Amino acid sequence: MELAIVGSINPPIGVPAPYTIAGGFRLVELAALALCHRGRVVIYVEEVVDLPTSLEGCRFEIRKLKDLDLPQIPVGCVPHMLKSLNLKCGDYHIDLGGEELVVEPFTTIADLISHNVEIMETVFSRLKLLGIDLIKGDLRGEVKGDIYIRGKLYEYTYVQGPAVVGPNSEVLPFTYIRPGTVLYYNTSVRDEVKNSIIDSYVRKQHTGYLGDAYVGPFVNFGAATTVSNLKNTLGLIKPSYSAKTYKKLGPVVGAFTKTAIGTLIYGGRYIGYLTHLYGLVDRDVPPATIYRNGNIEKMYFEKALEYLKRDLSHFDRLDLFNYYRELLQKTLF
Repeated sequence: MELAIVGSINPPIGVPAPYTIAGGFRLVELAALALCHRGRVVIYVEEVVDLPTSLEGCRFEIRKLKDLDLPQIPVGCVPHMLKSLNLKCGDYHIDLGGEELVVEPFTTIADLISHNVEIMETVFSRLKLLGIDLIKGDLRGEVKGDIYIRGKLYEYTYVQGPAVVGPNSEVLPFTYIRPGTVLYYNTSVRDEVKNSIIDSYVRKQHTGYLGDAYVGPFVNFGAATTVSNLKNTLGLIKPSYSAKTYKKLGPVVGAFTKTAIGTLIYGGRYIGYLTHLYGLVDRDVPPATIYRNGNIEKMYFEKALEYLKRDLSHFDRLDLFNYYRELLQKTLF
């Protein structure tokens, strides 16, 4: 079975849109999961990047899109495929069999965050139907509800599902993981995390709250970094990148972001990829910039490249350097 995933989703986080995570897995994996009962699946995307994938029990391959005659689906419609392969999703109609389902596309990452638990529950149901064991990792803490674990839960941890602890990921001692949390791959967290989607190679190893947020790959949170996901007035949060409002919404944090100790981030803010943050962040921060005491300045290109190399070398992923170098060049010039 072949399918192309096309289009984009806001705001940009430093990974191609089909590699965005929802319900515990990348959108390319959700599409494969929806189709894998038909045999081997080939997913075509406009840009192929060798970011980790972790879906088990389903044979699939990701290739660069060249043939426009393939069946296509927008990225924002992919999670709905787990409910029906005959979708009328916004202006798109794709019929791969079954009863027609009329749905609205997810147009922003905030939409994915707000529906993350629901998507994850559907994903877990599909995994169980395929006979895939949810728990295979090192489980030393306490668990309540469904949890997909391929990593490690240390002693004195509590995980309330649905949640995902992916390969090489760690829930460190004295940590409370609440429903909807995703530690996708090679990620370490401590303290309290609620309904937050955390991509690969992320470090949140110190105190601080993270709730209703999306965190791109290669992010490091300094000690006591905390985000808000609720207004004092209990009013609705309207992020700059969406026409919708949300009762609870933390920040969307792009790839390679670094926060200094004691950084505080307002709810609903967009933090662009490859940014450095210091202090109280009460506004959006564009990609490839430094935010300090309310001031935003652009990074120098050569300095930013140096930061990229350090990060990628640390995780032995210098193979990704050319992709991020091109992305940085487009951002700064």
